Amino acid sequence: MINFIITLLILIIILGIIVFIHEFGHFLAAKKIGVYVHEFAIGMGPKIFSFKRKNDETRYSLRLLPLGGYTSLASDMETSKGLKKEQVLENKSFLGKFFVLIMGIVFNFILAIVFLFINGLIYGSPINKPYVGDVVVDSPSYIGGLKEGDLITKINNKKVKSWDDVLLETRFSKSKGEFVFSIVRNGETLDLTITPTYEKNEDGEETPTFGFAERETKETGLVSALKYGFVGTYENTISVFNILGKLFTGKIGVNNLSGPIGVYSVIDQVKETGLETLIYLTAYLSINVAIINLIPVPVFDGGRILLLIIEKIIGRKVNPKVETYLNNIGAILLILLMLYVAVNDIFKLF
Repeated sequence: MINFIITLLILIIILGIIVFIHEFGHFLAAKKIGVYVHEFAIGMGPKIFSFKRKNDETRYSLRLLPLGGYTSLASDMETSKGLKKEQVLENKSFLGKFFVLIMGIVFNFILAIVFLFINGLIYGSPINKPYVGDVVVDSPSYIGGLKEGDLITKINNKKVKSWDDVLLETRFSKSKGEFVFSIVRNGETLDLTITPTYEKNEDGEETPTFGFAERETKETGLVSALKYGFVGTYENTISVFNILGKLFTGKIGVNNLSGPIGVYSVIDQVKETGLETLIYLTAYLSINVAIINLIPVPVFDGGRILLLIIEKIIGRKVNPKVETYLNNIGAILLILLMLYVAVNDIFKLF
């Protein structure tokens, strides 16, 4: 029971930080361009407590359910009676509205950069190039000629630049039979043919097993940490986009998605490894939230940005009924996806 409570508290803190930063981005942007902010809330549901600052119209509140949060803006004149025209978001310029919508996403990327920088400064900055570490004796990789210290550059003629790329091209590959690894060894480029064995996972799917691990090497110092903050965020962003691409093309099944329950399971597994892993996980999840919000579906920031761009192109506001219709469809699809992911995560737990 104590283990459950500790893991749950860590999950709440991590998600709370990510949501707070995202909403804080919207909040600061709205304040910057003079949009009236009714409320800045962390959490959802009933209000636990709230307060107002002197000479500030915004109510700051903490709500009961520790998942989510929101920034309540004066978005349209119809629901903003008593306010000046220039205090309402819909009356701002295209760039002003775009600035408010995009800053939540930007702040999630900034959070990732800062957290990876902190990790690099305290624990050292990992060199994410796909160097091979231990190779299990008599494993498919050992038989295929892979050796410790080899740098993997391609898998099945697909370039790999990081360890995440290697995992994506091996663990989630639909290929059967032989894999061709292009590696660099002592300055020489070699092609190795490796035939993995296959094991069934908890979903009954066959996953390839190669028998090699990553070689972990780290750099220390302020410059390395700063570089890791930016490069690590960039590489993880590319990795998430690659995963999304494989999801949309069917190369990765939807059952590989995880929600809060899946994140809880990950935290439960890695929390004993220390703060370094939890900081990295927070950065990685923040990148995920940023990218998900870029998806052009109306319930996400990306969908609202898309509508904003459409309005700019056609020179008039999209019909509110059409916008509401699209928002409702997006919300229903999102709820269905969340339910599917939640049920899938529960089955994985047991």
